[in-house]
Amino acid sequence: MHDGERSMIRRLLDEAVGREVHADALVDLAMRRPGDVHVPTLRVLARSQRIRAMELRGNAAALLRGAFAGGQSERG
Repeated sequence: MHDGERSMIRRLLDEAVGREVHADALVDLAMRRPGDVHVPTLRVLARSQRIRAMELRGNAAALLRGAFAGGQSERG
């Protein structure tokens, strides 16, 4: 695996974690200030952040699988 691939995987995973943190913050806001915010909208936003985080993790996993498959085929 090249440094560029590692860097891309790391960036994807970092963004996924950031989106999870953002989703948690949205849910926390909805629970703490239900009268000040539109709770259903925050729930939808939190869900979309979590879905995107899952997509990013999937992309990172695909890159990782591709890197190992490519490395094995080059050696074999």
